[in-house]
Amino acid sequence: MGAVRIVAAIAAVVGWAGLLLQYVIFAERVGLGLATWRYLGFFTILSNIGAASIATAIALRRQDWLTGARARLMGLTAIVTVGFVYSLLLRSTWNPTGLQKLADAALHDWTPILFAIVWAITPHGDLKWRDMTWALTPPAIYLVYALGRGAIDGWYPYYFLNPTLQTTSELGVSILGTLAVFAIVAGSGIAIDRRLAARGSLAAS
Repeated sequence: MGAVRIVAAIAAVVGWAGLLLQYVIFAERVGLGLATWRYLGFFTILSNIGAASIATAIALRRQDWLTGARARLMGLTAIVTVGFVYSLLLRSTWNPTGLQKLADAALHDWTPILFAIVWAITPHGDLKWRDMTWALTPPAIYLVYALGRGAIDGWYPYYFLNPTLQTTSELGVSILGTLAVFAIVAGSGIAIDRRLAARGSLAAS
């Protein structure tokens, strides 16, 4: 079992364990129905599901779209942005303890770091700048999804996406700022991919 599969397996286990633990915590607090609805409203959860799925596929040596360069970039962009935005905007807003602190660390810290390592040690050179569109599609869809859900029941998973706490222009700035962060992460990923591929070509020549 190569290094990539080992790290991917660890990332998958940590990701799925964090997801399961967080769901159990939600269910104990509000019951299965509301827990499921709220659980699937967080970009953190959806990103961790994506990252864990990709890591699992890599660990199992699957050769399909889920292990391809675009999917890996999408996973990297989503999960790294989760860790970054959480640390920048959300970590200071609460102080989890016990099992919630463990789930919090798994979903916002450990999985982003482990997935970034997996991405770094997988093959590079297949990404193009136009692939940034693929990386930005999930967060763009999520923004519409989160605002649509909130319009139905009045619950918004993140304060910076809550229109009741902002003016329309402030919400627009929040949305554009959020997408800008995703674009920066995706662009950085593509730039690093191209640099690593060039370095590998020079080493092989």
